[in-house]
Amino acid sequence: MLPGGVFMKLSILLQREAIVTGINETGGDKRSIVAGMLDTLFANTGLKDEGIEKSVLLDAIMFREEELTTAIGEGFAFPHARINETLKGSYMLFGVSPGGVAFGSLDRKPVNFFLMSIVPGANSDMLLKSRAAFMRVMNIPGIREKILSMGTGEIWELLDKSGIRITGDILARDIMSPQLGIVRQDMSLRDVAIALHFYHTDSLPVVEDGNKFMGDISCYDLFTYELPNFFLSLKTISFVKHMNPFERYFNMDNRIRVSEIKRDREFPVIAPDATLMEIIFQMTTYNRHHLYVVEDGKLLGMIDRFAIVDKILLTT
Repeated sequence: MLPGGVFMKLSILLQREAIVTGINETGGDKRSIVAGMLDTLFANTGLKDEGIEKSVLLDAIMFREEELTTAIGEGFAFPHARINETLKGSYMLFGVSPGGVAFGSLDRKPVNFFLMSIVPGANSDMLLKSRAAFMRVMNIPGIREKILSMGTGEIWELLDKSGIRITGDILARDIMSPQLGIVRQDMSLRDVAIALHFYHTDSLPVVEDGNKFMGDISCYDLFTYELPNFFLSLKTISFVKHMNPFERYFNMDNRIRVSEIKRDREFPVIAPDATLMEIIFQMTTYNRHHLYVVEDGKLLGMIDRFAIVDKILLTT
């Protein structure tokens, strides 16, 4: 680790020879895609001298994929393995598939960009920190489109010139996930209910043109709309348990719009440069199940409690 919390430039850890384009464009399952990337790592890096069988690494990576896919959406996947035995170095491969390949992505879309990482168990935080540095590059406007049309040498030069470094700071932008579902102000409550059901979630952000964040709407908002005010203060419903306060709501739900729903509350928002400790503070102190990452009024992504477990606790 270098002074000031800086590790190294991303382009130093990611060797020029460990960049490959045209990932499995002839077809193949997830295991064959991973095996092909491992072939490149073994052929072009010091991984071949570590004394670890390729099959062991393949099984370790696939075990992680079977637990939960590392294809997070928006065309990205991060297959990886932590090796606790004899591994001395950290190894990365950047794979590009211009046409996209199926990899079990959370948003069900093809994956165009793979960052494969093999790291020692004793240095497992390198997984998250190198991924964070990688995404800082990939979030530069227009960079993804450029990379899809470049050769391997050009890609490495681009990464090198970016100057992005692997640091010790983990920020909200580094662990956020793409927001897979949204609703708009003019949607009916019935459409909102369908969207909540489709994404199996308790709430969804409300956005307008340009991804402008307008708050969120939740199952709670649906439950309490048209509910008499006195109902919310009751300690028991024993004497009104046969009352149907939702009758009017269900008769009107195709006409009621999100913009008509009073959502007078503080929304769970955090800045993209918030640190990991700030994120955990918000989630624990205010019992936030999730946080929307917002910058200049625009929704960038989201972080939920599971992301902390998956990307932090299970990675480090």
